[in-house]
Amino acid sequence: MKSLLQYTASKLVLIALAASVIVGCSTTKQQEQSTPLKADKAGLTAVEQAHLDGTFIAAGAHLVKYKKLIVEQLDLSNVKVRKQPPSNTYEEAPWQLNDDDRRYYQERYTEALMNNLIADGTYTTAVQAGADVLTVSAKVVEIAHLGSKDATKGVAKNELNSEGMGTMTLEISLYDSVSGKPQAIITDQRDMGRLFEINNRASNNIQARVAFNYWLLSLRKTLDKASGR
Repeated sequence: MKSLLQYTASKLVLIALAASVIVGCSTTKQQEQSTPLKADKAGLTAVEQAHLDGTFIAAGAHLVKYKKLIVEQLDLSNVKVRKQPPSNTYEEAPWQLNDDDRRYYQERYTEALMNNLIADGTYTTAVQAGADVLTVSAKVVEIAHLGSKDATKGVAKNELNSEGMGTMTLEISLYDSVSGKPQAIITDQRDMGRLFEINNRASNNIQARVAFNYWLLSLRKTLDKASGR
């Protein structure tokens, strides 16, 4: 009887763990489901690239011909903000993406793009469409936070510690500037830090800068590889 109870308890634990993994995968990697559908509809093909969640390029795309970029402002108009299960039990203030955050993220995105694609002269910026011009469009899809950037109830401001800030998901789309035909889509969800540190606005901003630089460096590597550089 005791052995049967132990077996049943162990089985229930395994089922619970399996369910938690399934839930975690479905909520934290939603872009892995939506982006492939979008890419397939646009006629793009998945490229094996382990360090990013998804890279899709148009079959026969001649990316080496593009020398200039029309850079659109980072889209933050429809960001899904999701709260991850907290390790603390206190009630925290709502996490909000305010105007200062949006401005900061847009500036850091543009800064990262300039540093990784423009600074060494490989690409130049353009304001008009052309045969050698690629349009770069990016949007933040989701922010999954671990705690408020601001004061929390019952905890002194700036004293909340967490293992990283949570995650952020970015999607970058490349289009031929003349035809508007999609040339590539890159999507990735990145941990906003993995060390235990104070979880506040300043820490979030630092991790956002690191994330945007990583994504735009990855974009540069993808373009270089696809262009045979």
